[in-house]
Order: sequence, then structure tokens, then C-alpha cells
Amino acid sequence: MSRKYDLVIVGAGPAGLMAARVAGENGLRTALLERKTAIARIRRIDGGILSPLNEYTFGQTVTFNPEVKRIGFPVCGFSIPYDGPYQNVYGFDMFSPGGTRITFGDREKQRQDPQKYRVGVSLDKELMLQGLLDEVEKAGVDIFPGINVTGIEKKSNSVLVTGNGEVFEGQFVIAADGVNSRTARLMGMNKQRKFFATHPECAWYFEDIEIPEIAGIGFVFTAYGNFYISQTCFKNHYHVGITSFTPTNEFPAKLNRFVYEDEIYSKWFKGGRKTDEVSCVINMLAPLQEPFKDNVLFIGDAAWLMEVTNVAAMCCGWKAANAVALAMIDGKMSKEGIAGYLEWWEQYFFGPYGQVEFKPFELQDFLEPGDIDYLGGLVTEPLIATMDFYKMVNTLGTTFGELFPVIQEQRPDVMERLMMVANQMDEAEEAAGKAGFPNR
Repeated sequence: MSRKYDLVIVGAGPAGLMAARVAGENGLRTALLERKTAIARIRRIDGGILSPLNEYTFGQTVTFNPEVKRIGFPVCGFSIPYDGPYQNVYGFDMFSPGGTRITFGDREKQRQDPQKYRVGVSLDKELMLQGLLDEVEKAGVDIFPGINVTGIEKKSNSVLVTGNGEVFEGQFVIAADGVNSRTARLMGMNKQRKFFATHPECAWYFEDIEIPEIAGIGFVFTAYGNFYISQTCFKNHYHVGITSFTPTNEFPAKLNRFVYEDEIYSKWFKGGRKTDEVSCVINMLAPLQEPFKDNVLFIGDAAWLMEVTNVAAMCCGWKAANAVALAMIDGKMSKEGIAGYLEWWEQYFFGPYGQVEFKPFELQDFLEPGDIDYLGGLVTEPLIATMDFYKMVNTLGTTFGELFPVIQEQRPDVMERLMMVANQMDEAEEAAGKAGFPNR
């Protein structure tokens, strides 16, 4: 015997919680399934950064008003509660092996008027999710934690979702179960998606350290690995991690070298206290152009390459649940009923970014540490303030493209190696694909 609903939502992250809240508020009989038993608990790498503020990403922006304890989404037209700690985020920073720095945003100018110039805030994501979960409960949604979805099947007038021996039946299903979406795999959605790489990460959490150069996310390129440092919502607390496109068991050793032995960067961590460590593995697949099949709508990270950001995920949940509500009202229980969501996805997500060629490669495989130091030293002024990864990459490409004549004149050897990077992108992509495990 199945439990019958108008809508079944799989996954209770930002996208799924928002979809559940909106569905419940619209009067839909809704079931929310989540594999975790503690729904708001974060046990994967997540810096909790909420962006974009004062810019647009995927056609969305966000406002944060700590006085009234609300986060606003003015493009979509909703808000959520947040009553917790935060730190202003001003953009990205990049550091070479020898310590040269490229900054996105003029920190001195930004700090003079944070409301105007910040591009994000780092929050306590668990508190944010708990606030959403509280609203989902108030909206009358049936919440089922600890459910591992193991089957999904389309019937003539409904969809059956099986998990932990129970069957949940809905007119529609929203799959919001993240970048490694089990729902997508069960339905064969990944078979035609291009596989780029398996992307493992390992992060250590530190307290009582101060890194004034970083007010957002800093990327550090060394001869032995690529690292990132993410500012959290608590003063002098940071996440320090390593990323790669090659699965490896050397991450702890490399993190140890970076934090405690690196001649340039170990001084950042002196006196700091390591409090936790977290790992995750992401399979990077091309975005879904049409995230819909057999009355199952895939939203947020379940349909994307990697992470669409917390803001975009919640906007996806809001838009998807409203689309399902309208489909129910109009009696259009098919793709036609949720066409508005698919058009929105094409306009703001897949159309602008879905076919961008992603090339997984490690910079240190092609350039010497001194090369990276030299290139970093050429950028002497702050670049555009942003927390948009696509904008960051495009800005770097434009900036160094304009510097090519200078590089060719000053360092033809570095220019030659840069051309090798461009010419071997396909080989790097093929190697990363072979090293990974697509698990389609």
C-alpha cells in the first residue's frame, strides 16, 4: 500500500526544503524524503556562503537584512528567516606558490561600505536549513527523514518512489537530491550526460587563526597540490581544503604539508586549532538541458555540473513548486503543466552556462612554481569583485589574454608552456575521465 500525495520531493537540502515549503503553502499534499536522519546537519564540505549580493548569478541576486533577520530573494519574490552569525564576503583571492596574490575586489574600498560592496555573506548553513525546515513543518508537509530512495517508477497517472520498504505515490516528483543524485541515476538520466571527472575534496576546519588576505574564498596553487581557504560565519574560523580531479589517498599528507610545513603559507595557521575534518566526492556530469522525465522534475544540483549556489538552489525549489502547483490547478499533469519551469531553466541556467566547456586539469602539471609566481605578479590591480565562478574564470581569461604580448616579450618560455596548456586540454580531460568513476 502506497502513501498518496500530490507531490513527492526527494532531498531536503536548500532546493528541496524550499520546494516543500512552497508546495505546502500552496495546499499541495506533499511528502519530503531525506536520506539523513538529522535533516539540517551538514556533514559534507560546505562553507555556507550565501551569494550573490550586489551582483547577479543565474539571473538571481539576494539581500540580507540582519536587523529583521531575513534573507530576501527580490527576483523571485520570497524571503527566508535567518537569525545567526555572519561575516561579510568580498570575493575571491588567488595565491601562487611563492605568495603573489590576485584579488577579486578592492578590499579597502569594499570594507568602507560593506552594504554596497560586499558580494556575499558566510552564514551558519545548519541554522539556515533549520529555519527552512521549521517553515516546512508549519506548512503541513509530511517529512520522512532516514529514507534511502531505491526505486522510482512511472505509472499511468502517478509516480511511485520506493525507499526503506515504503512506497510514496505522487502526481509529480521533484528530485532535489544533489549533485550525485540517486534519482537521476535510477531513471537513467546520466547515461547521455558527458562525464568530466570525479572531483574529491578533503577539508580541515580551523579556529583561532587570522588570515586578513581572505574575505571569502582563497585559492592557493602550490607545486604539490591546489588548496582553498574559505571564510566561515565565525570570526577567525576557516575551512582549509584540497581539491583534485584525480582520486587519491594523499590528501591528508598534502594538507599536513600545506598547513604545517609550507615555507610561505604555514605561518597562516600558527596557533590555530584543528576542530574537524570532512571529505566528499563529486562526479561531474554535464548539466541537463531538459531536467524532466516521466513527471519527475530535477532541480538544483541534481541537474547541474557541480554546485549552483545556495541562492540558485532555493530559487529552483521556489520556481519548481510553484510550477507544480499551477499544473495541479490547471489540470495539466504532464510536461506541459510545468513548462514555465523548463523555460526558466533554459533562460537562466542551461542557455547561458549549460554548454560551457569544462576542462579538468591541474595547473602545476604544466607550469613551474616560478611560472605561476610570474603570472600572478603581472596582475597588479584588483579585478572585478565577484563570487560568481563563471565570471571569475572569464575575467581571468580576458585579463591574461590581454597580457599575452607582455608575456611573449618578457618570458617566451612561459608563453610556450601556456600554449601547451591550451593544446593539451583535451588530453587532460581524457585522463581525468579515465581516472574517475562515473557511476551512471
